[in-house]
Amino acid sequence: MLYSKNGSIPQPETDDSEGWVEVPDKPECPEGKEVVWWYLPGWVIRDPQPNGNWYWSQTDKQWIEITQEVV
Repeated sequence: MLYSKNGSIPQPETDDSEGWVEVPDKPECPEGKEVVWWYLPGWVIRDPQPNGNWYWSQTDKQWIEITQEVV
């Protein structure tokens, strides 16, 4: 079992402080994918980030290309 505190990346042990919660074990990673931790919903299996300017939209569950410069 793994533990997370305030959305932190899960780890096998706590530091005995308050606020730790049990989370599911990291799933197997299919070939050509990556597994990342998002506090909500938890473990996410997704395609790796494409080359260029992209960000991950957890709402849309996909990579979104950044088409303009952010100021």
